[in-house]
Amino acid sequence: MKKINRLLASLVLGVAMLGAGVPQALAAKEPAVILIVNFQALFAESKVGQDVNAQVQAQAKTIEENSSKQLEGFIAEARKLAEQKEVLGVETYKERIAALQKRQQEAQADANKKLQALQVGQARAQAEIEAVLKPIFVEVMNRHGGTVMLDQSSVLAGGVDLNVTAEIMQVLNERLPKLKVTPVDPAELQKQR
Repeated sequence: MKKINRLLASLVLGVAMLGAGVPQALAAKEPAVILIVNFQALFAESKVGQDVNAQVQAQAKTIEENSSKQLEGFIAEARKLAEQKEVLGVETYKERIAALQKRQQEAQADANKKLQALQVGQARAQAEIEAVLKPIFVEVMNRHGGTVMLDQSSVLAGGVDLNVTAEIMQVLNERLPKLKVTPVDPAELQKQR
């Protein structure tokens, strides 16, 4: 019986010692510090994001206004041709209508090309903003002892106290308040590859 009691006592002591070692081993590893950033807000609400969006909207509006004016001109020209249809003759009328339609299609294709160039320019500007943001992310992570930074869209719940968006935005506003958006012809990009 004494042997069994000693065996049980040593077993209990061994388990207790093992149990005491587990928390120390876990305590040796620091828990992950997860920081959250609203990436979309950085582009929409920062000074540079608002500047880029305003430029893109203004340039797109100019393209659309010019396209509308051209369309009005084509409509007026088509009406004029319709009025002169009998004087021009059927063949001449058809030729002029076909030429008008071709010019209209070319004008529309040109407007589409300009809008695509603007989209590529916007994407390039966003890439420049991202390049400025990367070192800011690292700085903020180091400042907070963070080990992981997640976009807010990836977080299902919690983390309000770990959101560093405002801090990152403040640094971004200081480092990059403006950025010129220059349309880039997609054909030029293909030539560079």
